[in-house]
Amino acid sequence: MPTTSELPAVQAPAEPLQWRVGLLPNILAGALSALVTLSYSVSYGALIFSGPDLKPFLPMGLHAALVIALVVAIGSSFKFAIAGPDSNATAILAVMSGAVTASLIAVGASPREIGATVLLLLPLSAVLTGALVTVLGFSGGGRLIRFLPYSVLGGFLAGTGYLVFDGAVKVLSGQTFSWKLLTHPPHLHPVGWLTAFCVAAALLVLPRIYKHYLIMPGVIVGGIALFYAGLAIANLSVEGAREQGLLFPSLSANTIDASSPAAGLTVFNAYQWVRWPVLFSQWQNFLAMTMVVMITILLNMTGLDLATQSDVHVDKELRVNGVANIFSGLLGGMIGYLSISRSMLNYKAGAVSCIAGVWTAAIALGATFIFTPAVSYLPRPVLAGLLFFLGLSMIREWIWDMAAKLPRTEYLLVVVIMLQIAVQGLIPGIAFGLLVAGVIFVYSYSRTNCIKNNFSGNSYFSNKERPMDQIEELRRHGGVARALTLQGYIFFGTSSVISATCRSAIEREKLQFMLLDFRMVQGLDASAVFSFTKLVQVCTRYGCRLLFSGLKPESEAMLKKTHFLPSPGVVVFPDLDHGMEWIENVIIAESHASGRLALQTRPDNARGTAIFAEFDLRRMLIRHFTKEHLDVLIGYCESVKLPENTLLVKKGDPGDALYFIERGELSVLLKLQDGQIKRLRTFGPGTVVGEMALFSKLPRSADVMSDTACRVRKLSAESLHRMEVEQPGAAIEFHNFIVKLLCTRLQAANDEIRALL
Repeated sequence: MPTTSELPAVQAPAEPLQWRVGLLPNILAGALSALVTLSYSVSYGALIFSGPDLKPFLPMGLHAALVIALVVAIGSSFKFAIAGPDSNATAILAVMSGAVTASLIAVGASPREIGATVLLLLPLSAVLTGALVTVLGFSGGGRLIRFLPYSVLGGFLAGTGYLVFDGAVKVLSGQTFSWKLLTHPPHLHPVGWLTAFCVAAALLVLPRIYKHYLIMPGVIVGGIALFYAGLAIANLSVEGAREQGLLFPSLSANTIDASSPAAGLTVFNAYQWVRWPVLFSQWQNFLAMTMVVMITILLNMTGLDLATQSDVHVDKELRVNGVANIFSGLLGGMIGYLSISRSMLNYKAGAVSCIAGVWTAAIALGATFIFTPAVSYLPRPVLAGLLFFLGLSMIREWIWDMAAKLPRTEYLLVVVIMLQIAVQGLIPGIAFGLLVAGVIFVYSYSRTNCIKNNFSGNSYFSNKERPMDQIEELRRHGGVARALTLQGYIFFGTSSVISATCRSAIEREKLQFMLLDFRMVQGLDASAVFSFTKLVQVCTRYGCRLLFSGLKPESEAMLKKTHFLPSPGVVVFPDLDHGMEWIENVIIAESHASGRLALQTRPDNARGTAIFAEFDLRRMLIRHFTKEHLDVLIGYCESVKLPENTLLVKKGDPGDALYFIERGELSVLLKLQDGQIKRLRTFGPGTVVGEMALFSKLPRSADVMSDTACRVRKLSAESLHRMEVEQPGAAIEFHNFIVKLLCTRLQAANDEIRALL
């Protein structure tokens, strides 16, 4: 068996080979991405610098492609990321450029001033937008995109596919895709549409049959060869093909004539001729563009994450794209960012590392400063075929393939969003999708059950331990109370369901108490206050007390801000347990007042109090013992007095006794890991505490502390053993009493569990 030190020597020869094999797919994929990026950059530059005085600055789109593609490729979470100028931001930049040009012409500005103002508009907007996007990334704003519904993202990707398809039509014919184009197709040389069709068909079919990274670049090279072979067969010259729109316009690296007003004008000296008031007048368009850029970046990265099943760091992507725009602006470029269409093309072409993006930037560098004229020899039909393939692939994936995978409502939303994007554009389509998805979510959420538990006061009790006669009284008459445990987010739709449920129960069961527990409520809307106000009116009309419990600070603040609280018609408790205890106390007090439960008068003097306590204990236990055996039991007990807030037993103490409570109250407390104290149970007069530890011989599992001044009777394990030996009859009755007690507690626990199910 080889040792650990031998393993690197065995594996080392494989590393250079793996590097060489992985390099070629990235280089080829990067070349294809560069082809599309350059064509887009030239097109976007032509859109912005459309006037005669601005045409010399057309290569600024290539500058942006160079800088942004390089920074994003190196820093992105996507190893196949391709970035550059994009249609959404370019459309707004074109509007701003046109508005600035028109304003300057109206005031008689010189061509040099016009060129300088528009020239500085682009890098300035790139720097400012990049700074805002970077701040958003550092502040963690990217997590908001995780709340976008899956159907909205699917519609965005399908709509992006349509836009790519529309871009292919525009590249091939110079017109956007429309019904008019279908009914009156423009004249296009057969070499053009034949080349585009062959490239698109080959890319759609061959990768499904053969899995090899050379398929896509091979098709592109074959498409270029087919195009020029077609020109030769048709006896059409290169210049003739350029005149018919089959090739890009001629673009020279030496773009500015010495006699032009733009001669010698650069980003770094343009400030001397800039009309700053006109430039600053575009602040509204700038804010709109910033919002569009942020939304598009978030949508693009989320769409890529979904389409390629990558693990994207959203905030990191925002920071990387923001920094890329800052560098682009500082170096004289325009706005650009992560492109979903070009990145998907890069991914489908086999790119697996940032080498493809770096190679794209290198080709953009060469196109900008070295071989700019070569760009004009790229056939438009080949690029159109490539875009046809990419657009149809995305549409097929999200419209055809998802038809059997998504629920009908979500699938229809995907289709509608795609159609909306096709008719009105990307941002209106996404806004419409979010609106519809929001309405569907609200409707669906309003149909979910916002009432987690609905239980009656005769089956669900507080954590206060009571004598068995009081428990029986609560079972008989606790039905006058009902408690609802609420959940989720409470707004007008769900609060109306709560109000209707409460009203129905109050009218049907003649309730005297209605308790709403908000412990599991995540939040509530101000509109919910209207329903709660109506509920208070219903409770007042029927003589029912309304109680709230478990309100979180933000929910309570909302109710106070809307002046719903404090209210004489609503009693508020910290938790459900205390609310139920209050209801039980009122029911028991009414039972005493009506004579259903006997009530003894408390003596005034201390000696009388002690005698009364013992008498009260006898009264509570006499139903379970004969008088003689009860005297024996009390005789074996030791009387103990406890001041307020005094430990009776401590967690971990030996379980060597149980205690009968004669006066006062004790609580079983458990200290949690975060240091908080939780009340598990409260014991009042006539109850027993500590019997579990006594009979199990296990250490105490929690602290028992007096809430008030208490008097208890302690029956130690030693005394119990003596009673079993000396007074077996009394011991048998005692054990029977403990069995009844445990059965009563078990029944109460079962009732509570059933109520919670």
